Amino acid sequence: MLTLMRRGGFRFYVKSGSAQEKPHIFVTRDGDTWAKFTLKPVSVVINSGLARNELTRLQGVVADLEPQLLQLWWEYASTQGVKPEAEKSDKHGHKPATAGETPPARVESSSEAAALEPVV
Repeated sequence: MLTLMRRGGFRFYVKSGSAQEKPHIFVTRDGDTWAKFTLKPVSVVINSGLARNELTRLQGVVADLEPQLLQLWWEYASTQGVKPEAEKSDKHGHKPATAGETPPARVESSSEAAALEPVV
């Protein structure tokens, strides 16, 4: 287990080998009770013994810390050979457009363009 940070008596950590999953973290106060949260969007995946009110409060803390936790998670994942989502390519080798960026236009070959021209 790798501790990412400590806040408000809680330890935020990742488990070895978990970089192959979507970004997520584990949170514990005492080691006996813990919860697993996905990041982006923040949601509870597993609750192991935390009281409902504590889990709700903790979900708010995770949401507030989401940018920092996500950055730390990707730093950890990169040590495991996992590329951040922004660097991953689709099956055609294209990288996804980032927010506010227009994806590149598909370039048609001349034979495709000719096939689309109307015949007069």
